[in-house]
Amino acid sequence: MNDVCLEMDNPKTPLCKSDRIMMKYMGNNPETDPKKNTNGGKTGNGNILPLGAKIKRRTSLVNRRRWIVNIEFFLAMVGIIIMMIETELFIKYKVEKTSMTSFSLKCVISATTAMLLVSICMYYYTGAQIKAIDTGVKDWVSVISSWTVLSMTTELLVCSIHPFPGDLKMEYVSPIGTGHKVSVDAVLSIVMMSRLYLVAKFAVAHSRLLTDTSTHSIGALSKVKINTLFVFKAAMTNKPGQLLLFVMIMTFLVNCWAMRTCELYYERGNIEKNSYLEIMWLIAITFLTVGYGDKTPRSYCGRYISIVTGAMGVVTTALLVAIIARQLEQSRPERYVFNFVSRMQVKYRIKTAAANVIKATLRIWILRQYGDEFKREIRKYDDKLKQGLKEIKNAKEEMEHIGEDAVGIVDVIHGVERIGLQLEKKLNRIDYLEKHITDLQDQFQTIDQKLEDIKGMLLKR
Repeated sequence: MNDVCLEMDNPKTPLCKSDRIMMKYMGNNPETDPKKNTNGGKTGNGNILPLGAKIKRRTSLVNRRRWIVNIEFFLAMVGIIIMMIETELFIKYKVEKTSMTSFSLKCVISATTAMLLVSICMYYYTGAQIKAIDTGVKDWVSVISSWTVLSMTTELLVCSIHPFPGDLKMEYVSPIGTGHKVSVDAVLSIVMMSRLYLVAKFAVAHSRLLTDTSTHSIGALSKVKINTLFVFKAAMTNKPGQLLLFVMIMTFLVNCWAMRTCELYYERGNIEKNSYLEIMWLIAITFLTVGYGDKTPRSYCGRYISIVTGAMGVVTTALLVAIIARQLEQSRPERYVFNFVSRMQVKYRIKTAAANVIKATLRIWILRQYGDEFKREIRKYDDKLKQGLKEIKNAKEEMEHIGEDAVGIVDVIHGVERIGLQLEKKLNRIDYLEKHITDLQDQFQTIDQKLEDIKGMLLKR
């Protein structure tokens, strides 16, 4: 017993351990003490780690996932840059797809794509390990959901698309009806631009909202998921203008390059007509949903790019309108001042209408003293009386609706004051009814007493 007490008094002895089912008191033994455990920090139950080891393990996994995201971003950007170089060599300098230069560049693109796909798999593997630690599950495979599998499959499919080495051609019929063989690299290069979503992934991975441990703790207590959508909403709240400007510029530049690539792949001899300035004008009027019609795409690929550009323009315009509307909203102090001034004006209207009601009532009473000689004047003041009563009713209803959207101490005070007045009226009404009921009871008792007296008098006779 003394040994047990001395062992539990040891400051290095943890108070309790968790095994996912119940909490158990424990002492310093080889199975639970990390210093004496020879299984690499694991306990006798398998993969269950102490709390400190779990936190350290999770921190290392989060840092590894951030490092993997950095690799994904780097590989994606390298692949996109090399792809753009190869495309410009083909369009501007007439470097054929079968040349050694084009083949070498495409091989590098394929190599970066393969490494990118491996990095994506490692990213999801690390995320599953983090989720297993958070949920206290031994096997990380059991925490993989169907949504995770779908997301990983979609991401692998999107990032695997790139211009393959060689010269792959397909039969193409232009909108005017002429048919010829064209390279599929134009479509593959444009779809490869979808890897730019990794820019957002890179920004989210390095956001302080995800790297800060306290944010995850507060989110867990509040049952709020700290994910990409949360970071995007936070960015739209803190810096909406900068974020929207960045999205607009990126959309404009990517769509300009995609439109120029589409047009020049299928009309290689018309470089001057499809210059960057001409394409920028076409994308601008399409993005702004203006569409003057002075310049239109001549290929099906270009038309698809125009549709996507118009859809992006509509979404961006909606976000811009929402941001402007938010900026034009009143601040809380401005709303307080506006509500206070509105209440003062409504109270003045109520007082004025009440004074008009009193004056109209007095006028009607005085005119009725003279008989039926002033019926027209009585009718006129009667209308004024009704108008004043209606004005009082409308003003009171407006007073109740002032400041409904405000949540502040001033509005709470006004709300409490209004509720107090209503309660006072109800209590006065209840007191009046109780007094009236008491009077009725007294009258009933008096009547009952009189009936008894009458009954006694009749019996005596």
